[in-house]
Amino acid sequence: MSINLRNFFLKSIPYILSISGGWILFKLTENNISNEDLSGLVTNIAASLLAIPLVFILYDYSNYLVSRRLNKTMADHITDQLNVILLNLIIIIRQILKIRTKLTFISLNKMGDFSVTKITEIMKITPSQIKDLRIYYNELDTLVYKSTSSDALTNTQVQMLTSLMRDLSLLINEYKFRHDRRATARYMSNIILKIIEWLDSDAFAAMHFQQLLGSAEIDAIKQNKKTK
Repeated sequence: MSINLRNFFLKSIPYILSISGGWILFKLTENNISNEDLSGLVTNIAASLLAIPLVFILYDYSNYLVSRRLNKTMADHITDQLNVILLNLIIIIRQILKIRTKLTFISLNKMGDFSVTKITEIMKITPSQIKDLRIYYNELDTLVYKSTSSDALTNTQVQMLTSLMRDLSLLINEYKFRHDRRATARYMSNIILKIIEWLDSDAFAAMHFQQLLGSAEIDAIKQNKKTK
């Protein structure tokens, strides 16, 4: 908060000086200058000094409105991309867990009830699926980095995504190096729960789940063609 107040004060200094200078010149003209031509010149200068802050304030405000609208558009676009990637991760996890039922928002939430023991028993991961998980991890990493440089996501959202990415990275490394099925299942359970939490926190994603799922399925088809 102190940093914001300091920045506000520093930005206000030129405006304060301009208004003060204009007011002082106006008072000098009003009381001390008898020559009409000189008085008119100083009055015009004073009026300009008083008007300049208003012009810049209006410019800053209009620029703020445009930037805010642009940031919102960018944030919505990045969030949609993130939702599609997370649903792609769910599609892959469903394949790993051999889930054949139709994916809906309700069935996704039911996946959160899967115990680590159950996931350990039914999961079967292939190298191709690990490769796809790695691809989506990299896409998540790129989007999160882009969002932090543009402030498109809140700190809470960034923390949720980085925590999810950590579990995803640990799952991939566990499969490749240690081969501990229960540890892998635990990371998978964490990923499922965090994706559910993310989608639950996004009202748009909840309302347009099937639309986002369609985009995710199209993206998955394109990804499969690339890997073949």
